[in-house]
Amino acid sequence: KIEATSNKMDPVTWALLATAALLVVYNWYKSYLQEKAEDERIEMEIKRQTLRAEERKKLYRDMSSKELRQYNGENDQPIFLATRDIIFDVSTNPDSYGPDGGYGVFGGRDASRGLGKMSLDDEDCDRRDIKDFNDYETETLDQWIRMFLHKYPIVGRLKDSVCGKVPDEWIEQMKEEKARGIDRSILPGGLGDDDENGNN
Repeated sequence: KIEATSNKMDPVTWALLATAALLVVYNWYKSYLQEKAEDERIEMEIKRQTLRAEERKKLYRDMSSKELRQYNGENDQPIFLATRDIIFDVSTNPDSYGPDGGYGVFGGRDASRGLGKMSLDDEDCDRRDIKDFNDYETETLDQWIRMFLHKYPIVGRLKDSVCGKVPDEWIEQMKEEKARGIDRSILPGGLGDDDENGNN
């Protein structure tokens, strides 16, 4: 008669296996907690940014150049800039348009001349007339405007507008949004005949 023999692991082997299993569980739980904490952080940041965006909307209106100057990102202020007399809220991109950003000179100012000429000179922010622009400079400015229209909310219009023609892209976008029941413009009366004809 042959007796079956059982393979028994010694206590050291059992201890090593148990330790390994505990490490697997511990690392999984640690990773789970880290992912949960990151998800919660992201959720809180989204809520914070949403609340800040809602607060900024209370400031949306037509304003003068003097009023615009205060919204340059300093002292936790929003960052607004204007181009072709349209004011955009660029607060979500402080690395570019904030006080220390590469385009920070445009914060709280009319950037039309600077953007068209690709100039960061302070004097090109104070001079808002673009009637001397050549075709290349005009197209460069309009490319910036098209980018702004896709990325940033419209705050309003400059009351002391001097740049002239409202870009066709803006008019068409407003019409499409109105057809969908969305009205981002805070202009009194919305799109009137003057706006459609490109007059200020």
